Amino acid sequence: MANDPRNIVICPSCGTENIEGADSCEHCMADLRSVDVPDSTQTATESDLALPVSSIRFEKPQIVSPSASVRDAVNAMRIGLTGAVVVMDGDRIAGILTERDVLKRIADLDGHMAAPVADYMTKDPVTLRHNDPMTHALNKMAVGGFRHIPVTREGELIGIVTVRDVMAWVLGKYFG
Repeated sequence: MANDPRNIVICPSCGTENIEGADSCEHCMADLRSVDVPDSTQTATESDLALPVSSIRFEKPQIVSPSASVRDAVNAMRIGLTGAVVVMDGDRIAGILTERDVLKRIADLDGHMAAPVADYMTKDPVTLRHNDPMTHALNKMAVGGFRHIPVTREGELIGIVTVRDVMAWVLGKYFG
C-alpha cells in the first residue's frame, strides 16, 4: 500500500495503512470514520464575541442632512472613501444612504441625483450602541443584510461599523 498514490490513513489501533476515506481498518476492523476528519478550528471564542463593538476599529461617519442632494451624499462617500452616509436631522439619526441604495434605486433615473437624500434614504436605520457585544453586530448584519450600521454612545453618533471592519477585527485577532 505504500506505493498507492492515494492518501493513506494510519489505523490508531494497529498501525496499518488504509486508503483515506475507509470506514474501518482493513486489518483490525477498527472504526476510522473520525481519523481522517480534519480538526475544526473555532475562529471566535464566546468571550471574544462578548467584547463590545467599540473594541473594533470603525470608520468615522460621513454625515449629510436630509435636505442634501443625492449628489452631495455620493460626493461625501467618495471623499470619505466609504460606502454610506449617515443622514442627521440635528442630533438625531434620521436615516442612512448607502452606495447600494444609489445603485439600486437612483442610478438609472434621470435627474434624481439632485433630489434630496430624504427621498431615498433608509429611514430610522438599525443602530448599535458602543457597548453592544460583537454578537449583536454580527447578528444584525447577517439577519438584516446590512453592510453599514451607525454606532452611538448615549444617543450620539460616534461611528459607523462595516462588514469590512468586522472582518478586519476577526482576521487581525486570529490571523494577525
